Amino acid sequence: MSPQTLLNWWLVNWTGLACLICICISVSISTAEASSLLTLTKHSPTLNEPFQASNFERLPHVPCVTLFHKEGRVGCGTYERDSVTGTLVPWSTAASSSSSVGSYVAVMDQSEFTNDNLDSLTSSSSSSSSSSSLVGILVLNATTVTSTEQLVSLGLSPAPQNPQGEGTPSAQVSANSEYAWNAHGDGLTNRNLYGIPTVLVTSDSVSDYLLQVATDQASQLQASSVSGDTEPSVVAEFNYYMGPEAMDSQTCLEWRDTDGTWSPKCLPLGGNSIWATAGSPELVQEQQDRRLEQGSSQKDIVIMATSMDATSMFHDAVPAANAAASNILTLLMAAKLVGSSLSDETLDALPKRILFGFFQGESYGFLGSRSFLQDVAYPGFTCDEGRTVYQNSRHANDGDPEACLYPLRPNLAFSDLGDIAGMIALDQVGVLTTENTLYVHGDAEEGTFDGFLANVLLALSSDDFTVAASSVEGDYPPTPLTSLMQLSEGGVGGAILSGYDDAFATGSMYHSHLDSNFVRPIDMDAIAAAATIMARAALATASDDGDMDSDTAAQNAATAIPSLSSDDETLLELADCFFTNGNCKLLIQHGLVERANTKQATGLDLGLGSPLGTPPNYYTGIYNADEGQPFVQVGTSYYGAYTGDEYGKKTTDAFVTRPLLLEMAIHGLLNDYLGRGSRSEETTNFKKCSNTDDCSKVSYCSATGDSAVCTGNKQCVCSRANFHIAVDEAFVAAPNNFTGHFDVTPVYTADEDGGDGESYIRSAMYTEAFWSSSVGVRVYRDAGKSTGTWALVCGILTFALCIGSTLFLKKSLKKEKLY
Repeated sequence: MSPQTLLNWWLVNWTGLACLICICISVSISTAEASSLLTLTKHSPTLNEPFQASNFERLPHVPCVTLFHKEGRVGCGTYERDSVTGTLVPWSTAASSSSSVGSYVAVMDQSEFTNDNLDSLTSSSSSSSSSSSLVGILVLNATTVTSTEQLVSLGLSPAPQNPQGEGTPSAQVSANSEYAWNAHGDGLTNRNLYGIPTVLVTSDSVSDYLLQVATDQASQLQASSVSGDTEPSVVAEFNYYMGPEAMDSQTCLEWRDTDGTWSPKCLPLGGNSIWATAGSPELVQEQQDRRLEQGSSQKDIVIMATSMDATSMFHDAVPAANAAASNILTLLMAAKLVGSSLSDETLDALPKRILFGFFQGESYGFLGSRSFLQDVAYPGFTCDEGRTVYQNSRHANDGDPEACLYPLRPNLAFSDLGDIAGMIALDQVGVLTTENTLYVHGDAEEGTFDGFLANVLLALSSDDFTVAASSVEGDYPPTPLTSLMQLSEGGVGGAILSGYDDAFATGSMYHSHLDSNFVRPIDMDAIAAAATIMARAALATASDDGDMDSDTAAQNAATAIPSLSSDDETLLELADCFFTNGNCKLLIQHGLVERANTKQATGLDLGLGSPLGTPPNYYTGIYNADEGQPFVQVGTSYYGAYTGDEYGKKTTDAFVTRPLLLEMAIHGLLNDYLGRGSRSEETTNFKKCSNTDDCSKVSYCSATGDSAVCTGNKQCVCSRANFHIAVDEAFVAAPNNFTGHFDVTPVYTADEDGGDGESYIRSAMYTEAFWSSSVGVRVYRDAGKSTGTWALVCGILTFALCIGSTLFLKKSLKKEKLY
């Protein structure tokens, strides 16, 4: 080998080795720098540094989605399936600027997301003289623009001033629908924002950065209009198509593909309500005796009711601390007070029965309360002839629960309830208008049962809390009582216990994503006081034998039921679950046992229902098999309803429901609180259990019609709670189809209102549109077309140079016989 050849060989090999070493060192340095950079910028997202794509490629957000109803749509979404892109600019700049912004995404603080500001944006964008086009909105969750104290003082609420009243899809199922209970209401939840995809950015740090970017770009736009120079802009890309503009609930539910296949494009909103009675089931002989004496076989019932859901413009952000969580917590603790203070013997001796009702879907046309009350009494449920069957074929014996195949009802226990004497509804007691004061809405006229209910509440003031009459006369805020008054045509009514007088409290932020215990703490003293009052009112009203002496009844109830302390251990544990951690151990434990009970009864393990979340989310959700719609198993098939003749031929045939975790937990807690017959751990050894099958032979639930059930604390107690479907009355599960298929059925005829007898639908008929799993928003720096073109050209030239260099080197090595 010649010296020149040896030198060439040495240069080639050591040059390659040196390049390899440099690459390794470069990678090591880059990795170290990246780690350092990530550490430095962990809390400062930016598009100006590498390794930040995860903050912006899928922007942390919750969307404003589309809902259909009987007359059209509300909510947000893009015009087409293709994504839309726009430059980030502050909404105020876009609304007021005379210069062209082009396609833009408006960036606004959550306090600025109002109907008036949207009007400014849409009017400037649609102006014939404007060359700017609004393609989306980013609502910033937390910025330096508005402090928490300012947000509370503003009392922001996107709901109408008259919730579910005049001008809303629910107007025909409301009573007194014109009064402005929600004085700070903006009406955004009823607005159709088709063509304007909108999301709430959930990250504080990302929100701060996007606000700064939008502000900087506004300055750049103004400068470029003078100099003509432009810089690469930061843009947002929305992929949020949620159906065409001309769509309503009936059309999307009845949608058929071109081949005729029934393929709905939406699902109803709904879920499951939970109701429970205090005391043991009435004996058959007692019912027969009462029928002979009074003409009715069951005792009248007094309902202690509340709503368990809420909404906001962003359905994955509904903390509802005051609008829902405080209601649930208060009524659960009232049930616990009744169950722990009064024995079944005492409760069974009362002239009336106490029923606790937690109604789902109340924010969307009073779904839960209307469904329950219509089935119980107005007009009462009728199962199709021959469709009443046992709930589980494997337990098809006399005394086992019955169900209906069509219209499907998985449990007919509600048919054993008596006439409804009245209702006391509970609403928004976590944020008070006046310190240490709760208000009663109702007619306190003497001599009527409605007046008796109101006067009982008014007589339950204590040294710490005052119960005062509302200053509003003749109008009632929207609660489950609305359904009772409307369905009974005023024949049966009641009263409402609330934390507000003539309007919702300023800090309540009704139906807003800001109704959170973190933004504005819930008054736990008020919760404890309201629970005590509701428990005592339940006993006092059920004790009435016709004389309607409210003062005496209230005094006796106050003696029998102790006050609840705001430091009560159970109260605080539940408060943490409902306000902070919806996936807490207590709720999950009750859910797991409910799951085991279902598996034991039906042979099917459906898993846990959808979690409440952390932080909790009280949006009612869609209604299908995974989210609470009951179905029936017939052989190896599953149906939302059934009209065939095969049910019962196999022992696996059964009715099955998979409620939400919240619904499962409330069901279990009510059994636990009301099913102990006032027995304590010291006086009764409750049998341990893992599911209800372990409770079949307990002695303390032996009354006729009574049965034992396993609850989340792994003890056998007496069964007191039941689920009931909460879905719009116009939607009936289609027979012999899988869940998610619904017939739309007119419930009323116009001649009921003096018309010509044509059928029509009174209810709101809310549904949620199907949407792709690929929806989302991303933010990136748009360098323009020229940058991409130059990058491509440089890449091609570099590639060609590498190929040429490789071929030249190969030729040289072959010449030297080194290749």
